[in-house]
Amino acid sequence: MDVSIVIVTHNSLAPVVDCLSSLRDHPPSVPHEIIVIDNASTDGTCEAVAERFDTVRLVANEENVGYSRGVNQGIRLSTGRMILVLNPDIIVNEASVDRLLAFMDRTPYAGIAGAKLVYPDGRLQYSCRSFYTMQALLLRRTFLGKLFPRARALREHLLIDYDHVTPRRVDWVLGACMMVRREAVERVGRMDERFFLYFEDIDWCYRMKQQGWNVYYVPDSVMIHRYERSSAKSILRKPFIIHMLSLLRYYEKWNKIFYFLRRHRGALKALVFVVSDLAAINLSFFAAYYLRDLLQPLFVNKLYPLEWYYFFILFYNLISVLTFLFSGLYRIRRETVWVDEFFRVVRSIFLVLVILTAATYLTRIRIYSRMVLLGQAVIGIFAVAGFRRFIRSIHRELVRARFDLKRVLLLGARDEVERLTAELAASPNLGIDVVGHVNDGPGSLGTIRGLPEIVERFKVQEVIILPSYQGEGAVLPFLMHSRGRMIQVRIVSPLARLLGRGARVEELGGLHVFSIERGGLFLFWSGLKRMIDFTAALMLLPVSAFFSAFHRAYGTITGRVRFFGEVRQWNGKSIHWPRGVRAGGGEVSDFSKCRLFVLVLGGRLSFIGPPPSLPSWPTGEIAGENSMFRAGITGAWRVSPSANWKTAMKNEMLEMQNWSFNREIVILVQSIPALLAGTYPDWFYNDRRNS
Repeated sequence: MDVSIVIVTHNSLAPVVDCLSSLRDHPPSVPHEIIVIDNASTDGTCEAVAERFDTVRLVANEENVGYSRGVNQGIRLSTGRMILVLNPDIIVNEASVDRLLAFMDRTPYAGIAGAKLVYPDGRLQYSCRSFYTMQALLLRRTFLGKLFPRARALREHLLIDYDHVTPRRVDWVLGACMMVRREAVERVGRMDERFFLYFEDIDWCYRMKQQGWNVYYVPDSVMIHRYERSSAKSILRKPFIIHMLSLLRYYEKWNKIFYFLRRHRGALKALVFVVSDLAAINLSFFAAYYLRDLLQPLFVNKLYPLEWYYFFILFYNLISVLTFLFSGLYRIRRETVWVDEFFRVVRSIFLVLVILTAATYLTRIRIYSRMVLLGQAVIGIFAVAGFRRFIRSIHRELVRARFDLKRVLLLGARDEVERLTAELAASPNLGIDVVGHVNDGPGSLGTIRGLPEIVERFKVQEVIILPSYQGEGAVLPFLMHSRGRMIQVRIVSPLARLLGRGARVEELGGLHVFSIERGGLFLFWSGLKRMIDFTAALMLLPVSAFFSAFHRAYGTITGRVRFFGEVRQWNGKSIHWPRGVRAGGGEVSDFSKCRLFVLVLGGRLSFIGPPPSLPSWPTGEIAGENSMFRAGITGAWRVSPSANWKTAMKNEMLEMQNWSFNREIVILVQSIPALLAGTYPDWFYNDRRNS
């Protein structure tokens, strides 16, 4: 197939019928196909196309997925060596497609070519342009364009002084008519689906030029375009809003100022959280002060005037920010779990409370109410955590809307790159935009030695170095370059999960090695873990006994709940694991299984730990079963279930290498819904195993 013609429609019944009729009247002289992607039209477009144009391949989407995504659908379905993307409001003239194709064939470095577009009355449309400058943007998108229609910036942007007769290389052409070379698409990629409508054509042309393909204007090929420019009619219209969002996306992606801000995003986001925390802790202080004032009748001592606290407030702000800083609350990570952050906030504010209380005693200052100190700590915990969660929720929405994506370059072998790209694409919540890869194979953006230039050209913020490309070579100069340019570098290693938090780089006999340090306090922390297990089990045992008795009585009377035990094992010892199964299927709540808490009290189980194994699980394949960790009622294996017990056991043992008190609390809180519902992964019980 020589040419695949892709048309995307949405409620464009009359225009698309005229467009397809013109293609039928003036078809390309070479083998071709026509693909129409309809974005959930409600005006009968699909019915008309299916009825009147039986050679057209029609795809009807159930929702409006946007123009760029629709074009990409068509490209994936196409087979032509050239792809002609047309708007439905284009009328094809005689030989216009053939002339575009002939130009592409004799111009091997042409990635995109656009035809000369005219209005129905024959007037010229300025459909080839230079990239936007700030002056051109203001003139095109504000009333200034009408005041200064002959402004130089506007003329240069629209190429008004160009004769529009001779073919020429341009920055970009309107997406209403673009013939694209398939080889270029395979190298550069399809349209960026972040652009729902508008600016997808500019972005595509920009990316083409970045990777060495040229964009041409071909005036020998003339087509009619019923161009309405609906986005410029009113700022209250939906097209204008979509246009502005696309404009923001384009500049956020390619503008130098935005690139500078993205490279320093860590500092900027930390600053946002500093401001948020200061607002929260000061609001908590004033709330605690006025609450104490409101409750004055309940106290003997009088509350001193607010102005006496001004120095204290300043000191309170300083201590809070420094404590938060050293507690790691300003090391901003996208993948932060809110429960984990909440407990870090609790720990930090508790430390602030201790420092402030100690300061008031050491300085023998009696004007500060201890009740105000305690109140501001309690309120501050929820205020700081609440403000932070609100900011993160806003950022999640921005990432979901495809803003603030981290532009990442991969350095590694082709199979490694493909595997990681697929995994990152499956996790859009990470907000990562893979711009390409560098290696010695096809599709590479350049050579390793050209990394600094590639990083600047493609506005890269982070480089991920995969195992096959971790030799020194040209990577060392780039690492030095990246430090000065604030480019983050990550090195992927299969050992990373095994090293744990105590890993550090050391020199040994002239070699650089990873050292895994097991903290001297590990025995203390394991003792603390056992004490927490014992105390929590002791407190929950009466509650569990009540629910257990209730469910057993209910099961005896109705026969709808059956209690029994099954033998499990850990560290070579048997564990009689309690079961409570409903008649309709499913387990009763773990709080109705009193024996679980008895096992924790006796030290046979822990609240958090690996899953105890069934006898049918081969002991030799259970990594770390003979470790010092006790099996657990819950753990990461229950919060984020794996596909099978082997994976779950392996992941759990690796997670235990990074054990911390914070992690214990976080997993316990995350497990509450599963504990209440009695839900377990499918592989956990013999009667429900899938592996």
